[in-house]
Amino acid sequence: MTKLAMACVAAGALAGQPSQAATPAKKDDAALSAMLVGTWINPPDSADYEGVPSKEVFNADGTYTYIEYEDKECQKVSAAISSRWYVWDGTIVNEIGEGKTLKDEIVNMASKKMVLRSLDDSLTYHRIRATSASCSVPTVLPKSGPSASR
Repeated sequence: MTKLAMACVAAGALAGQPSQAATPAKKDDAALSAMLVGTWINPPDSADYEGVPSKEVFNADGTYTYIEYEDKECQKVSAAISSRWYVWDGTIVNEIGEGKTLKDEIVNMASKKMVLRSLDDSLTYHRIRATSASCSVPTVLPKSGPSASR
C-alpha cells in the first residue's frame, strides 16, 4: 500500500469518529428550566444586591415576575416587573419588552442555589430558593451539641 493510500484510509477512519474536543457538552435546557421554576431570593451576600429585599418568580408557563420590597418583612411592594423567560443553551433569556432581552448564563444550578453570570456586564451573582412566601433569607439553625444548649 502506498503512503497516499494509507493516508486516505486513515483519514476515512478518523472522519467516522466523533471529535470529542470539537463538540462541547450540550446543556440540558429542559432540565435547567424545570429546576428554575419557583421563587428565588436575592440574598445580601450576592454581588448584585442593592440593599433592598427582592425576589424573582419563574413560572412553568414562561412568565416571570421581579418584585422589590420597601421593608425587610416583604409586606410593602415598591416595584414589580413582569415578563417572559426561557432557557436557551444554558442561558436564561428574559424578554423584557420592545425587543429587549436580558441574558444570564447558568454557571451552576442546584436545588437551593443558583449561580448566574450576566452576559450584559459579566457580573457573576447568585440566588437562593425561597423556602416560604417571604423574600427574607432563611436563617441557619445552630448546630446541636453541648455548646448549643448554653
